Amino acid sequence: MIARTSAVIEAGGVLGEVSCTPPLTLRQVHGDTAGRCELRLVGTAAGPLAGDDLSISLRLRAGARATLAATGASLAQGRDHAGTEDGRDRHGTGGHGTGGHGTGGHGTGGAAATLAIRADLADGADLVADPGTLVVCRGSRVDVHVELTLGAGATVQWRELIVLGRTGEPAGRATLRWDVTRLGRPVLRQFVDLADPMLTAWGGLTARRRVLACALICDSDPARAARTVVASAMAVAQRVDDHTVLVTVLDDDATGATRTLEELCVRAQG
Repeated sequence: MIARTSAVIEAGGVLGEVSCTPPLTLRQVHGDTAGRCELRLVGTAAGPLAGDDLSISLRLRAGARATLAATGASLAQGRDHAGTEDGRDRHGTGGHGTGGHGTGGHGTGGAAATLAIRADLADGADLVADPGTLVVCRGSRVDVHVELTLGAGATVQWRELIVLGRTGEPAGRATLRWDVTRLGRPVLRQFVDLADPMLTAWGGLTARRRVLACALICDSDPARAARTVVASAMAVAQRVDDHTVLVTVLDDDATGATRTLEELCVRAQG
C-alpha cells in the first residue's frame, strides 16, 4: 500500500490544509493551549505490513505552533503474519495496534515497509511530536526516516520509540534514519541499523536490548543550552550543538525506557 498524508499549520494554531490517505489519518482535537494546533495520528488498519510505503508531511508556517501525538501503537507485521487481504490479522481484529507511525494496509511479498516523516518548520515555528510506539514483530522489517528542516528560531521536540518484537517472540528488523538541518546546514545525520543481527548483538549498539527510545530536542533559547549527560551505558543525552541534544535509551521495557528518556531530556536542558 502507498499512503501519503500531509498538513499545513498556520500561525495561531490554525490547520490551514490537511490531506489524508488511509490508513494515515490526522485529526485535529481541542487543546488546552491557545494558539497551538493539536493533531492526533490515527491508524485505521493493521500494520505497517510488508511492502507498505507510508509518508507523513507537516509544514509549519512562520510562528506556527503544533503538537502531534499518536492515539496508540503500531504493530509492524511480516508476510507470515499479514493475515487477510483487508489488512486484518489472523484473528480478524482490524484495528489491532493502530495509531502512531501510521498503520499500514495491504502488504506485498516480503519487502521492507517504509515510513518517511518530514516536518518543515519556518522561522519561529514550534513542534512537539510523538508518532507513537512502533512494535516490529517477527518476520517484519520497517525502515523509518525522520527528516526535519528548521528555520531561524524554530524549535522541535521529537520522540521515537521502537520495540523489537512482542514479549516472548523473536524480534523483527528496523532501521532509523535522522536527517536534520537548520537554515540549510546539517545538524544531525544518523543511521541506526537494527536489521543486522550481528550489529544488534554488539554491545556498542544495543547489547541485545529490545527497546530503543530516542528524543531529538532543538531549542533556540540561549538560556537552555544543550549539554551531554551520561546516566548509564544504556542512557545518554548527547549534545549535538549549542541548541540541539539527542537522547538515546536502550532497555528491555518500553515503560522504563520512556521514563528514563523523559528524565534525561530534562537534565540535558538544565
